[in-house]
Amino acid sequence: MDEDTFKFLKEREERLGAKIQYRTYALFYGASNGEKREYGVFLYTDGDTFIFEDFDRPPRILGIEIKSAKRPKYEKMEHSFKKNEVTGYQIVTRKSAMAVIDMKAKHAKTASAFAKAFQKVLVEISLGERKYYFEIMDEKNLRKIIFGGKI
Repeated sequence: MDEDTFKFLKEREERLGAKIQYRTYALFYGASNGEKREYGVFLYTDGDTFIFEDFDRPPRILGIEIKSAKRPKYEKMEHSFKKNEVTGYQIVTRKSAMAVIDMKAKHAKTASAFAKAFQKVLVEISLGERKYYFEIMDEKNLRKIIFGGKI
């Protein structure tokens, strides 16, 4: 782990007031309130509070930043929730999740075994009426920590 990463993780632990137990990268697609991002996020937890945040990543070609006046101004996104707020967790099809995000449907379809094998699927984390949709790099361990297991 390089020094910048170590410093970043220490800052996040200070904000949480506890040691980070789990961290992963994810792609956040959006939420049931119409928020749509499709940004890479850093998701981390102390085992009780889950936080995910994105970072400004200007487009690059061969490592050189591409400046564009048309690029919308970056606005930081950060959300958090408590483990005890989670009312549901399921794997859903990306298509049905996007319908919920676009506010064209109220519920996403649970992914069948066929869908899991041949379609893009997302994790739906429900917090009552609010739902978040992610593509999680380390989904099995996220599920374990949400439901009280050790990783």
